[in-house]
Amino acid sequence: MNFDISKLSFLVGPIVGAIIGLITNGVAIRMLFRPLHPVKVFGWTLPFTPGIIPKEKERISKACGSVVGEFLINEEVMSDCLLSEEMDQKIMDLVDRTVENYKDSPLTLRQISANALTEERSEKLFDKSCDSLTTMIYTKAVDMNIGASVAEIAMAEVQKRSMLGSLAFLINLDSMKLKLATMVNEIVASEGRGMIAGAITSEANDIMDTTLAQINTRYNHHLPKIREVILEAYHDVVKNNLARALNAIGIATLVEDRINSFDMLELEHIILGIVKKELDAIVWLGGLLGLIMGFVMILF
Repeated sequence: MNFDISKLSFLVGPIVGAIIGLITNGVAIRMLFRPLHPVKVFGWTLPFTPGIIPKEKERISKACGSVVGEFLINEEVMSDCLLSEEMDQKIMDLVDRTVENYKDSPLTLRQISANALTEERSEKLFDKSCDSLTTMIYTKAVDMNIGASVAEIAMAEVQKRSMLGSLAFLINLDSMKLKLATMVNEIVASEGRGMIAGAITSEANDIMDTTLAQINTRYNHHLPKIREVILEAYHDVVKNNLARALNAIGIATLVEDRINSFDMLELEHIILGIVKKELDAIVWLGGLLGLIMGFVMILF
């Protein structure tokens, strides 16, 4: 029995249309990335060369940086993430794990610092911290006008405990207070820094030479309060420094520069890795539309 192939001629149009649709969309997608460089013929650059993405790479990178910086990694988004209940719980879990891991440790804070930073850097940080704390306390002490308070208390005590109170009309108490206040303030200004530095250094050395096991024994009952203080400090750091940190990092510029630094083949690989499935669907959609248009042409 002979089969008349002419009976299938009505399929030629749809099949050709499908093939054209597949090829057209495939070429169009290919032209997103290729050619990588301009193609010149007799000094004239051929249209659509280089490909759309290589040609518009700088504009695309700038747009991506802007989107990431303004909408994806901005202060509001990062704040919601960093100050979320989930993040708080992770911090508390980390504190609890750290306490559990080191509660019986014979290591001292000085040894831990030296292991983390090297001994030389640890000592420099220790000295700098002591000096900064000394400066802060000394400045506060000088600004407080301690002499006036000491003079007031001293004169009141002397009046209560001696005959000076009955002879007050013969003595200029205000003048005595002023001289005593001036003397105390001068002592604080000249000797205070050394005294404060000695006390801080001594106390800091005692703390640094304390083992973690000893710290756990002394302060374990304060752990709930310590956890609370750590969490409050973390929140304060985020709230007060997040905006400045993001501005310093410059997310938009960072993303833009990173994309611009990619080789085009590397960028093509990245993009295709993300949207290859969708691009393939577009190619097949082109074939389907070509097939449908072929049938429409037959019918009409």
